[in-house]
Amino acid sequence: MSGTLTTLAEEYLQGSFRGIPFSVMGSGGGNGRNFQIHRYPFRKQPWAEDLGRAPRTYRIRAFLIGPECLAQRDLLAMAAEAQGVGTLVHPSIGARQCALMRFDWYERDGVMGVVDIEMELVESRDWLGSLITLALDAAIGVAAAAFGTAASSDYTTSTLTPYAYGRSVLNAGRNMASSWGAGAVAAIRSPTAFSAALGVLPGNLGRYVGGNGATVDPAATETSVLDGLTTSEQVVSANVATLAGAADATTLATAILAVPESVRSAIADPAGQIAVLTPLVSCDATVIASSAPIGGAIATAQTATATLCRQAALLSLARACGDWQPSSSEDAQAMRLKVGTLLDDEAITAADNGNDASFQALRSLRAQVLQDLADRGARLPDMITVTRNAALPALVLAQQLYADGSRAPDLIRRADPIHPAFMPTEFEALSS
Repeated sequence: MSGTLTTLAEEYLQGSFRGIPFSVMGSGGGNGRNFQIHRYPFRKQPWAEDLGRAPRTYRIRAFLIGPECLAQRDLLAMAAEAQGVGTLVHPSIGARQCALMRFDWYERDGVMGVVDIEMELVESRDWLGSLITLALDAAIGVAAAAFGTAASSDYTTSTLTPYAYGRSVLNAGRNMASSWGAGAVAAIRSPTAFSAALGVLPGNLGRYVGGNGATVDPAATETSVLDGLTTSEQVVSANVATLAGAADATTLATAILAVPESVRSAIADPAGQIAVLTPLVSCDATVIASSAPIGGAIATAQTATATLCRQAALLSLARACGDWQPSSSEDAQAMRLKVGTLLDDEAITAADNGNDASFQALRSLRAQVLQDLADRGARLPDMITVTRNAALPALVLAQQLYADGSRAPDLIRRADPIHPAFMPTEFEALSS
């Protein structure tokens, strides 16, 4: 009989509260916003004041079975009466720190060895969400490192024979890389890089400065930021100069991979990193057809070098996406489409060239980046169209839409008005 009970328990999903296990028959939950309804005399419509996200509640129907079911019931009863919150391990949503609001147990008439239980809990802390985010960030880092190793290895292998022809072929590869590197120098000197670097400054810097995911440095000043950007520009220029002096394929591959990473490291704002790195993904070799063996070697070296340059830019772009924080689900979806298409196109190119290691690494990196962006976007509000009959100040609209005047800078950034006191009559804004 005990074997039958054990088999029955194993057919259900398992959960626990404060380390005490149970078998889950069914579960549910509640989500929403916390509204305070204000009613006024002679007004048909009340005012629903949004006080933030409502507590997340969980309802669980479970049972205890076997010779130790009564002991488990007593342990759960003690856990329900214990002070403070406890850890709930839910079979489908994972670990949550919850307060147990209600615990009921029932013994079936004429049936021994089975105790039915019902629980209602309120989430106090979400452990799983932070664990998933950390795990996805780590997975992107691991996949990016694997891709960098594979790309460098495939480049060395594919150019081994062409570079054996001599210095003229090596010069063709170095010139291709130097031409691409000039774009990196232009990127670090661009207005986009300057405005993105200022994202670390504290305070409200207006609609043109500050992006998604930049870490604010309270001690930063305009002078320190510009000095740091100048130093970073010198580092990027030095890395680009190294391309022209590479002695072999391995050295050239290492130098190419270092260029976009130095650009990314120079900019604190991940949104700015993505903006300046995206143009570097476009790199194509202009090959002159030749029937001579050395002409074919030069063409192969140029094509392989252009491919590695694109891959290096994609590698840094994927790392920037791991730090980027979208402001809405639409932003996350648009970035998923953009980056996913770039990675997918490059994976197809790697497969066509017979670079199996790069193809596999690209597909793995693409999966991790898209999963990370999907997870971030799922937690964010949608975009809505706000329409008003007249131009209103941003502060008034922020109070009307969110009951929070501090949301005005976000509305200004999205609507991009001529003046914040006269917002457009129709613009896009976050739903909450």
